[in-house]
Amino acid sequence: MDSDTSGRQSYRLSNASLFGPLPYWLANLTFSQFDLSYNQITLPKWLANLTFFWLDLSYNQITGPLPEWSANLTFFQLDLSYNQITGPLPEWSANLTFSQLDLSYNQITGPLPEWSANLTFSELDLSYNQITGPLPEWSTNLIFSELDLSYNQITGPLPEWSANLTLSELDLSYNRITGPLPEWSANLTLFELDLSYNNITGPLPKWLANLTLSQRDLSYNQITGPLPEWSTNLTFSWLDLSYNQITGPLPNMSINCSYLDLSHNLISGSLPIDIGIMSQVDTLYLNDNLINGTLPSSLCDMELFDLNLANNSLSGSIPDCWKGSLLFLTLSFNKLSGVIPSSLGSLPHLITLHLNRNRLNGELPQALDYCTSLVILDLGENNLSGSIPTWFDESFQSLLILRLRENRFVGSIPPQLCSLSTLQILDMAVNNLTGMIPHCLGNMSNMINFNQGNPFGSVAVAPIEDIISSLDSYPNWNQEHVVEILKGRYNEYTDTVLQLVVNLDLSSNFLNGSIPEELSFLSGLHGLNLSYNHLFGDIPIGIGNMTSLESLDLSNNHLSGTIPQSISALTFLGHLNLSQNNFIRQIPKGNQIQTLDDPSIYAGNPLLCGDVLKKKCLGVRASQTPKILHPKDTHEEDKLSKALFYVVIMLGFATGFWGFFGVLQFKKDWRRAYFSFADQAANKAYVTIVVKVAKLKRPRLSRACKK
Repeated sequence: MDSDTSGRQSYRLSNASLFGPLPYWLANLTFSQFDLSYNQITLPKWLANLTFFWLDLSYNQITGPLPEWSANLTFFQLDLSYNQITGPLPEWSANLTFSQLDLSYNQITGPLPEWSANLTFSELDLSYNQITGPLPEWSTNLIFSELDLSYNQITGPLPEWSANLTLSELDLSYNRITGPLPEWSANLTLFELDLSYNNITGPLPKWLANLTLSQRDLSYNQITGPLPEWSTNLTFSWLDLSYNQITGPLPNMSINCSYLDLSHNLISGSLPIDIGIMSQVDTLYLNDNLINGTLPSSLCDMELFDLNLANNSLSGSIPDCWKGSLLFLTLSFNKLSGVIPSSLGSLPHLITLHLNRNRLNGELPQALDYCTSLVILDLGENNLSGSIPTWFDESFQSLLILRLRENRFVGSIPPQLCSLSTLQILDMAVNNLTGMIPHCLGNMSNMINFNQGNPFGSVAVAPIEDIISSLDSYPNWNQEHVVEILKGRYNEYTDTVLQLVVNLDLSSNFLNGSIPEELSFLSGLHGLNLSYNHLFGDIPIGIGNMTSLESLDLSNNHLSGTIPQSISALTFLGHLNLSQNNFIRQIPKGNQIQTLDDPSIYAGNPLLCGDVLKKKCLGVRASQTPKILHPKDTHEEDKLSKALFYVVIMLGFATGFWGFFGVLQFKKDWRRAYFSFADQAANKAYVTIVVKVAKLKRPRLSRACKK
């Protein structure tokens, strides 16, 4: 409990486990501030007699319609947000003298009441409700400071607001407003206007250039026609016209604006040569349009933090004039050619660089070694050549995503990549890499510990957020797009989902050797693709330790041995491909692998057997009732057994005989030595026998002589 300068008390009972109605004795107290948020209380009728300066009843379980408060209620600020208030707003609410009223995140329905022009709210927040119908006539004379009606179901066209409107902030986003923008007065004192996510049609009116707005968001509508010829007096700080159907070329825009988003439209033509005169623009999004031509060098003269020109038809080379404080550069999905300019190394604070899906060639410039703040480096789908640089080392402590796929890189995978401990996506597929997979790739800590210590399982907070939070002006993370092949298909990742992907793809190269056992240490890995290489040997027996694995592709190699039973411990595995190898024996059973019953998973392994292939394994007894044989069948089986026995004996004799004498036939030295040994043995045996016979005859002769 605190006290203000007037002696009134301030009570804070937030999250105090209170429930039920407030006790009546509170009506006799005089409060300045009363915080009852995060409880389970209900509203009593006597609350209308209190003279609170500030009352917070948010995050309770207040249900039903608003009570019949009298016009004498003199709250300065009342917060009833995040409750379950239902029903429409009553007519008497127009007589209230609140300065700030927050009824957001409730279940208020029906149209807005016909309030009079005497309404004296300073701030009114009715967002995240179910309010329907058009804006009433009283809205043309509003004297609010802030009005938030976003995330409702307001329909109809916008009213003809005049110069009498003194709103500073108006948010009507995420509604169902239709029709073109009306002809508003140029003297309208509206500083922030958000009409995004509606169904506004028609062209942009000319008054938009003269309206004294600081921020204008008209994105996600159906605005058509060309951009107007804006004058040099246009001094807004934020303009978002993305996701519309704006056509025509870019006009000469010598505007004083910091944030300009014209992405996802139908803008055509080339970029103005003197686009650099927009020196005040620090964030420029022109991606996903029909812009062609070359990149003007005047882009380097702009003091940009974020530049996105992706998904256009830009051609020619990338200017080699970059400097300044650029943080985010995206030129992907164009037709740019030539080499990567060395001047990019003059951007030491560069965080993301997307140059993928172009026609760039040559080797990676050494100057990129200075871009040690990189978080995303995407150079995939180009014609880059040379070896993977060894300067990727511990200097890149923030690098999360490294994509070099579908280029012409040669040589081996440098072990320096193993020092990129923060990597969560390493994609070097479809190149000409040779040699063995480095064992140290199993030591990348972010692929090991990605899910550890996180109560939400696979939802993790990536290091990118720590970097972003330190920036004063950070663009929308939705602008970051990365395409990865997981579960056998192309997937485009963006926003939070991108930060959750952990993938290692070395497929379609010429790698040889065995799969390092250390790769099984990567327990945070979601996807592992080593297909279309020349790998041999067994699958690591510890593969069952990769508990987060959702996609595993080892197809089209020379792997052999049995499929380890531990693979059945991969309970998240949704895609498996072990085809076109030399695996043998029984396919493992149990857990998740039992659900992967597509025979193509194991195709091209002739010595594999199991239920999936409908091929019984030899030596494995079937769990079924023995077949009862007829006596005639038994006699036939006995005859067959005897025949097989004699065949085996004959084969054994023939093998032993020809195995010995066949060698003597072709080895002359062995034949001489053998027969020499045989002659000596025969002579020795003959002499021994003759001597023995002579000894036996002597006694007989002596006895004969005596007689």
